[in-house]
Amino acid sequence: MQIMHEVMNISKNACSIITVSWISILIVGRIYDFHVAYISFIERTKSEEWLLEHSQDDHFFHKMAYHTDVCAMVVGNSIIWPSLYGINESMSKMKLCGFYDCSQLLQVVYNGGVPVIFCIILMYIVTPSFILPLTQRMYSVHCEKRMIASLNALHKHSDVGDKQKHAMYYNLLDENTPAYSRNNNSVRVV
Repeated sequence: MQIMHEVMNISKNACSIITVSWISILIVGRIYDFHVAYISFIERTKSEEWLLEHSQDDHFFHKMAYHTDVCAMVVGNSIIWPSLYGINESMSKMKLCGFYDCSQLLQVVYNGGVPVIFCIILMYIVTPSFILPLTQRMYSVHCEKRMIASLNALHKHSDVGDKQKHAMYYNLLDENTPAYSRNNNSVRVV
């Protein structure tokens, strides 16, 4: 039963780590794509400022009779907000596995073989979601053993023996059990 409980805890922690990692990768990927698209669009509009000014002039526009689409594109780009352009580009490049398509990511893991899978498993083992519950359990077992050992040592070295028990002995008894009621000399300590 204890092993099944541990397996359930490990699988729950693994699912939590995978979910949080996946969402984090998606968010970081979207922020990165947004930043790249935003900066590149601002750079493009800065470089097109001269062309935008001259496209408003009829004489320049007639000289570029075969390239009027360039002027239309420059005017269209000047109307677009850079942040909206960045959001649109970021969402159009969205991939479910972060920076790669899921099939490409599985191919990388498959091509990497045992070392990649070993690194993924090692990363899970080292994460605090696995180490923290394990160390807490080990610490509580250690404290319990230490307390029992100290109570046994106090009981063995007691001069009184069975006539008078240590106060911690009574605190550890069940509340339903009468506390050392066989001897009239002892007092119940709670």
